[in-house]
Formats: sequence, C-alpha cells, structure tokens
Amino acid sequence: MLNFDNVTIESARYSWLGRKKWSPILSDINLTLRRGEIVALVGGSGEGKSLLLQSALALLPQNLRKRGDIRLNGDVLNAQQCQKLRGNTLCYVPQGVSSLNPLLNVGTQLSRSLHLSGSHTCALALEQQIKHYQLQADVLLKYPRQLSGGMAKRVLACNAALGGAHYILADEITAWLDEPLACQLLEQLRDLSAQGAGVLWVTHDLSLAARFADRIVALNEGRISDDITVADLKNGLGSPTLQKHWLAQPEHHPLFTHIAADELTACQMRHV
Repeated sequence: MLNFDNVTIESARYSWLGRKKWSPILSDINLTLRRGEIVALVGGSGEGKSLLLQSALALLPQNLRKRGDIRLNGDVLNAQQCQKLRGNTLCYVPQGVSSLNPLLNVGTQLSRSLHLSGSHTCALALEQQIKHYQLQADVLLKYPRQLSGGMAKRVLACNAALGGAHYILADEITAWLDEPLACQLLEQLRDLSAQGAGVLWVTHDLSLAARFADRIVALNEGRISDDITVADLKNGLGSPTLQKHWLAQPEHHPLFTHIAADELTACQMRHV
C-alpha cells in the first residue's frame, strides 16, 4: 500500500523585507492507495492535486515544503528513497506533454526510461507495447514535435507501463483529449490496474472518474472532503458539494436522459 499520512504541503510567501511565511495549500491529507485499484482524485483548479502526486516523488519545487509521511507498505519513505523508487516502484505520468525531451526521438526516450528503471525489454517487446497503445511502430522514430497531443499522452502512458511500476501517479492524462481517445487511454489504465498496479489519477472530469475509478477522493479548500466508492457516489452518498457536482453532469440532465433512452430503444428495435 501507498499511504499519505497527515500530509501537509505549504508554500513560502516572501515580503519585501525578505521575511518568509509558510501558508498551507493542503492540510492533513490521509489517503491510501492499494495495488489493483484506481483512485480518482478530484477537485477544483488550484486545490493542490498535482502537488500531492509530486510530494510522493520528492519533486516539489523549492518554495514548497511537505510535512507528514509518505509510507510504502508501512515503511516511511524519505526524499532519497522516493527518488530511488521513481520509474520502477513509483511512476509519474505528468500532465504536460512538454516533459518529453524535444531533442530525442520516442524510441530513445522509452529505451532510456527502461534502462533507468532496471527493466530489460527487447526492441520487439517495445514495439508490441507501442501497438497496444494504438500507436504505429514508426512513432519510435519520431520526435515530440511530430506527435499530436493524443499521441504524446499515449507515449507517456506507455512509458509508465513499460517500467512495471507498482503505483502509477497520473496527472490529468485525459486533458485535451476527446472522449473516445480518453476512454481508450483509461481502459489501458484499467488493464494495468487489473495486472496489480495501483493508480492515483488526478482529474477534473467526475463523469469519467465514475466510469473508470474504483474510489473517488475529493479535495475541497485544501482538505479531503470525500473518500467514497463509485457505487456510494451513484447512490447519493458523499458531501453535498460532491453530490451537487455529480448531479450537474450532463448524463443527469433530462434532455440527455431522453436521448439515451431513445438510442437504447432504437438499438433494441434493430435487434428484434
């Protein structure tokens, strides 16, 4: 298990006199991620969702500090241990595709990540993995500037899968993707979960979270307001704020409900 125990993240604020004051962004975060499950971390912009992922990898900027513990299977991890676990036990899938090195082609970057993670995969296996993510083999010869946003996102997800990480920290991996491509990418995350990986997935899309996650953890004003199963969310449980957001999803609007019902009836008629 990967645990965040009473994690608080604070930001340094400086006055013109050079005095430094620490202000909390996240406070007393307690969160457990088990292998074989997908946990969706939802909340508004600026809540600190991405920072929580970065804290588990000792990647916080210098103007931020963390208090509390990150535990792996009960053992507290220090910054040096978190760094050593990157890429093999803990894998980060960043939100921005700019994290790909513009000077190296995709094949070189994936091979380098495999080497750093300690994994030994032949070129044929790498090509097969690329095809699993609906990418052509020639993508290995392309540079990041030659990739669409969707292709770059899938390359990043493929990188996480190749390292065989036990825990995948995915930051807004469906941002800027249309729904079919987003669902395809999330299905692949579900495959990794079924193979034993724990996935902590930051997202603004509560509708997608309810379709692909096992649990929903909601942040509100720097604290966890909800930690519930998707079934509980659909049954009306959770905080009033989370339920308000859930009921505001398009699928709950009468217009879309009627359209879905008409499509289902038409589909049934075609099979009569």
